Amino acid sequence: MSRETKRRTARLIALLALTALCALVVFTMRIRDTKRMTAALDPIAPDTARDFMSASLVYDAGTRTFRGTQTLRATNRTGEDLEEIVLRAMMNGVSEDSVSITNVTVDGESVRAQTDEEDPTVVRIPVSWASGATVELAWTLMIRHAKESTASLITLPQLAVWENGAWRTDEYDALCDAPFAQALDYTLSVNAADASPLVFGGALTDARWETGVGETMYAVQMQGARDMTFAVGSGQSVRCREIGGVLVSAQATSAGCAEDLLGAAQKALSSLEAIGLPYPFPSLTLVEAETGFSDGRVCSGLAALPVDGGSEALCQRVTRLVARQTFGVQVGIDPYNAPWLSASLASAAELLAYAQRKGERALNTRLEEEIAMADRVTRPYGVTVGASLAHFGSDAERTQVLRDQGGSMLLGIAQAAGEPAFLDALRLYAQESAGKIAAQADFERALLAATGSAWDGYLADELTF
Repeated sequence: MSRETKRRTARLIALLALTALCALVVFTMRIRDTKRMTAALDPIAPDTARDFMSASLVYDAGTRTFRGTQTLRATNRTGEDLEEIVLRAMMNGVSEDSVSITNVTVDGESVRAQTDEEDPTVVRIPVSWASGATVELAWTLMIRHAKESTASLITLPQLAVWENGAWRTDEYDALCDAPFAQALDYTLSVNAADASPLVFGGALTDARWETGVGETMYAVQMQGARDMTFAVGSGQSVRCREIGGVLVSAQATSAGCAEDLLGAAQKALSSLEAIGLPYPFPSLTLVEAETGFSDGRVCSGLAALPVDGGSEALCQRVTRLVARQTFGVQVGIDPYNAPWLSASLASAAELLAYAQRKGERALNTRLEEEIAMADRVTRPYGVTVGASLAHFGSDAERTQVLRDQGGSMLLGIAQAAGEPAFLDALRLYAQESAGKIAAQADFERALLAATGSAWDGYLADELTF
């Protein structure tokens, strides 16, 4: 080979290398622009109105394990002096030993935490906690999640609910959504390999790509949350879009499915906004995942759901999940004993949003063809809209009763009182019950104030018979 040929070959190789490098940079920037869209929010700090949680975790994809520390700053608002604090630790889909809480301290002093033998989700921490006093709990955390074909949801330990003079420690039901806690604010940081993308219920405020290390550091925050939940998946596609001032992220098994989720979110957010039920948080995350629920699972700022059934079915499902961020997260409910306050109210909101998108004739057709069947089915004793989850034998039965029959029941009020008055009641209920764990009486008061009529008799009949 001549010297000139060698020079040409060297220049060609250099040019090809430079082209490949530029392509890699462009590809990298596209990935960053797609996956690392962040919200411009002021940093949050502890507030006297709500408890404050912070966590710092590192993810090991090889063992599917998160390790780090978690801190809770909580105020005793029970009105009683307590001798213990109880945490609830979701098992995150693996086994009883998939969550470990060790090295617990209370105000810097080491204490010995105990796990209930019959229920490993219950962690008891001894502490003299006077009414009105604030304490700081800290612990070392380990969570190992199951290997899934879709994304895995991770819910961090949270403070149990104090109710009727005792900590609520009843077992989580297979049909029950995870979040059931007092409202709190939180900050979260997670380090994870770039090959294991994460999406969060809270707003992503920073995502730094550690060049040369192959890791991303995520910083997240949320106010008024009921839980700290995020999703991790290997090989998942993530897409982001700002919709009406809400930062929406979608994680799915393909880019096409992620775009479908974003499209459904845009319709859901705009149609709910149009009927006066705007989304209550600055960010929304949708995750394609197998939850065991036909309508998906709701966590604070995050919803996991199957992506199937066509675009209209997906839009309806996403709309109900978005509405449940108001009726179930912003307004807390007891998901075991009063699930209708979330599922049925969200269904009614979705049906009215559907009418806004498609028109009244389309709504009437849908009510007759899809939902009227739920009203005509004879139920076994106790399987009613107002039933606890103990009465439902399957997700299909729960969906037909709480979603279809419950939504139809509430539309009966809208038709009798007028849709504007009914929507006023929903808005008033959401406004006055925000941050609380609401009960049926709170909804009845909102109906009375907005419509001028008492609906407790109607609800009693519809919820129990």
